[in-house]
Amino acid sequence: MKEISAGGVVFRKRKEQTEILLIKDRFGKYTLPKGKKEADETDTQTALREIQEETGITGKIVQKLNKIHYSYNHSEYGKVNKEVSYFLVEAIQGEETPQLSEIQGVSWYSPQIAWELFWNHGYQNNRIVLELAYQALGLEKGETEMNQIAAMIDHTLLKPEATKEQIVKLCEEAKTHHFASVCINPYWVQEAAELLKGTDVKVCTVIGFPLGATLTEVKMFETKKAVQNGATEIDMVLNIGALKSGNLEDVKRDIAAVVEAASGHIVKVILETGLLTDEEIVQASRLSKEAGAHFVKTSTGFLAGGATIHAVELMRQAVGEEMGVKASGGVRDLNTVQQMIQVGATRIGTSSGVAIVTGKKGTSSY
Repeated sequence: MKEISAGGVVFRKRKEQTEILLIKDRFGKYTLPKGKKEADETDTQTALREIQEETGITGKIVQKLNKIHYSYNHSEYGKVNKEVSYFLVEAIQGEETPQLSEIQGVSWYSPQIAWELFWNHGYQNNRIVLELAYQALGLEKGETEMNQIAAMIDHTLLKPEATKEQIVKLCEEAKTHHFASVCINPYWVQEAAELLKGTDVKVCTVIGFPLGATLTEVKMFETKKAVQNGATEIDMVLNIGALKSGNLEDVKRDIAAVVEAASGHIVKVILETGLLTDEEIVQASRLSKEAGAHFVKTSTGFLAGGATIHAVELMRQAVGEEMGVKASGGVRDLNTVQQMIQVGATRIGTSSGVAIVTGKKGTSSY
């Protein structure tokens, strides 16, 4: 039996950047939209119809790319010889709407991320199609972008019920995917430092967590003890109540004291932006910079909301290019990570790191 299908590599231009549309099929593979040819259809008509039905995107044919052949075993018809014609298709209109009866999802990706997902989690027989599309569009594959994203992730486990077994697993995942750090509660710092000895993965812990309302002296003690136990990065919670009360010098002194206690190690200040006005976000960011901190961070992930594009933009504008900005809380998928990076995030705090770098969506609340 012979089966004729057609599909395409769909692209669009956004802010002078090219993006590639991939679907996630029923088997969890990243691939290209395609489908069976109907009676009296041309190959191009089939390709455009199937793209629209599977993804919700209306496109126009730019050029033909390639025709591939393969076979598979059908439960009813036996061996099927399949022929698929692929076209380069420019998106004209429509919102990505997956045909959930056929596929799991559809998303736009940068060319580099699309290439990595397609290469590592797609089908070998149609790699040539994507390669020809990239050649036609003058795109670079950039196989290292996912590695760059991984190197920005603080792989996080801050739940109070976290066990030693889970901490060990977290550290193993961080080593495997080359994350920036593991972010854990102070009790587990010594354990993680031992597990990560000899690797590039840093040990990050939290101070004054999650409320930020402990005395400065307590935060200093926590910080010194954490550093002694092997922490190389400190995420402290801002004194939110002091900020809202207008006690700005107290806020600044609190941060500066932790910076001093950290003895040169990186200090990130958690602002808990979901509890702050825009003016307070800017104010807290500037105070953190004046106090000598190295990063400002959006959220604990335990209180009011998580990272938002708007908050990250405000923080970046407030601190300029000299400081880092960490987006944390509710960052669970690759698209969100890319959006945060575009507006100025240089570190991502998430418990969904493995899902993100493998093109999936995390389910954790943090």
